[in-house]
Amino acid sequence: MRQLLINLIIVFFTFLFGGVAMAYDFKCAHEKDTAPPLDQQADQWFKQARSISKERLPDWPKVAQLYQQAVEKNHWKAMHNLAELYLRGDGVPKDTNKAIDLYLDMVKLEVPLGYYDMSVMTQRGVGVVRSEKDAMMYLLKAGDIGSPLAQVRLGNIYIYDLKKRDLGVSYLRCAAHQNDASANYELAEYYEIVDKNYPVAMHYYQQAAALGERKGAMAIERVFKDGEFSYQKDKKTEDAYYKVSREIAKNPDLRFPNLAKDYPLPPNPVQGYHADKDINWKPTGRDDDY
Repeated sequence: MRQLLINLIIVFFTFLFGGVAMAYDFKCAHEKDTAPPLDQQADQWFKQARSISKERLPDWPKVAQLYQQAVEKNHWKAMHNLAELYLRGDGVPKDTNKAIDLYLDMVKLEVPLGYYDMSVMTQRGVGVVRSEKDAMMYLLKAGDIGSPLAQVRLGNIYIYDLKKRDLGVSYLRCAAHQNDASANYELAEYYEIVDKNYPVAMHYYQQAAALGERKGAMAIERVFKDGEFSYQKDKKTEDAYYKVSREIAKNPDLRFPNLAKDYPLPPNPVQGYHADKDINWKPTGRDDDY
C-alpha cells in the first residue's frame, strides 16, 4: 500500500507540473449541495435497513432487500451500502461486479461518494483494472464535488506529501465544515504537530469529539492530565473529557452538539485562543473563527 501511495503521488506531481493542475483548482463544495435529493419512501427503507444492520444479530437478507428497494428509486446511500454487502457477501451472494455496477450508477448520478468509491476500487484493482491515474482522477472529482472522504485524503496528500500546506488545510477545513469527524481530527493533528498552534488544535480536537471521534476527547483529556503545551493541569476538564471518551467507546453513534458549551476549553496561557491572532482575541462563534 505504501508503494501504491508513492506512485499515486508521482501521478499527482504530473498533474501539478504537467500543465493540467489548473483544471483542479480547489473550490470548497459540500456533499449536501451537490448530491441528488433522496426519495422520501426510499429513505424510509434505507433507514429501516440501517436500523436492522445495527442489531446484535442482523437479518442481512432483509437489510439487502430494503436497500435494493431503495436503490430502485435511485437512493445513492442505499447503493453504497448495498455494494458493501455484495463485497462482503452479507445477505446476498458475494459479487464484486454487482458492487462495481452500483458504484458506477452513483457516478452516473454525479454522487460525490460514488466517485470516491470508484477511486478506492480503481486504486486497489478490485473488480476493475488497476489504474493509479484513473484512481486519482476519480479522487479529484470526488473532492471537487463535495465528498468529505476525498477531501480528507487529498488534504493529507497535499500537506504531507506535496508540501502544499495551505491547499491541504483548505481541503480539510472544507470537509470539517461538513461535520466530518475525521477531518476535524486531522486538522487538530496538523495544528498540533506541524503548525504548533495549540489552541486551534484543541478547538479541532473538541470538534472531533463532539462528532463522535473518541481520539479527539482522549487528546484533550491527555493535555489537561499532563499539562501539555503550556496548559495547566485541570482535573475537572480531564475528567469531563475522559467521560466523553468512555461514552463514545460504549456507543460510537453518540454525538455531543453542546460539548463546547458544556465543557469549554480555556485559552492557552501563551497563545491565547489562536496563536496567529492578538492574545486578547476571543472566538465569536462564527465559522471563520478558525
